[in-house]
Amino acid sequence: MINQFRLVRFHPLFWIVAGAALLTGYFYEVLLLFLIVFLHEIGHAFAALFFRWRIRKIELLPFGGVMETEENGNRPLKEEIMVTLSGPLMHLPLIACSYLLLSASFWSSADHELWIKYNLTLLLFNLLPIWPLDGGKLLFCILQSCRSFYTAQKQCWNLSFLFLCLAGVALVVFIPMHVQGWILFIFFIFVHYQEKKHQPYRFFRFLLARAKWLDTSPFLPCQYTECISLLSSPYDTIKQIRKTAPTQFYFKENGQRLSESFILETILKKRNKHMRWKEILQH
Repeated sequence: MINQFRLVRFHPLFWIVAGAALLTGYFYEVLLLFLIVFLHEIGHAFAALFFRWRIRKIELLPFGGVMETEENGNRPLKEEIMVTLSGPLMHLPLIACSYLLLSASFWSSADHELWIKYNLTLLLFNLLPIWPLDGGKLLFCILQSCRSFYTAQKQCWNLSFLFLCLAGVALVVFIPMHVQGWILFIFFIFVHYQEKKHQPYRFFRFLLARAKWLDTSPFLPCQYTECISLLSSPYDTIKQIRKTAPTQFYFKENGQRLSESFILETILKKRNKHMRWKEILQH
């Protein structure tokens, strides 16, 4: 775990908030806040390392952090849910520790109240169903459990953006002069713009990892069956691939069946993703 500390990065927004705190005399409060954020991300990192995930970097922001890994959507949903929840769950022992420290001379009741307030605020804030908060990642996991990866990715972005817009409305109505709130709102708008642009790239990385996973697990049972047309393309077909288990496809015209691995090979190796199946199968 010690080696993972070198992967910690600070987002530019982190330094902006820290600088503002220093100028306004709230440095101690912000220091406590960033300590909680750091421990929150350590919770994610511990769970990821327990499942042998490869961590690329941990980026700290004022409201939380983002842990990037080399995993591309083919880890079991249970693992992804546990890694996502490990951050919010970290706040519970942190709150308990504050109660235990009340008897210590260096930990005042004012420190305790501030610590509890920041922990509860970060806990509830991170559970909002907005990407890339933990709540947004949990929403993605839930959608993947009952939809294809491609559909879950699209619907997660749409729902996340809807909740972000609702948060913007709440900001206008209740705290229109809250500067930090508007900074975070603009930041999340930018994140959603970037996520929209990167969705095709993330989907392609998922397909690459999926093909590798199927190569190493060739005898996995198919749990899903999807009907496709000879007039459709392989790219249309892969949009129906689910994360949770392999899918078998059959043509409604003649009943011929295709495995998921064959479809991925057609796209990734033969580069025929936009040809019609009728033309591909005739060659």
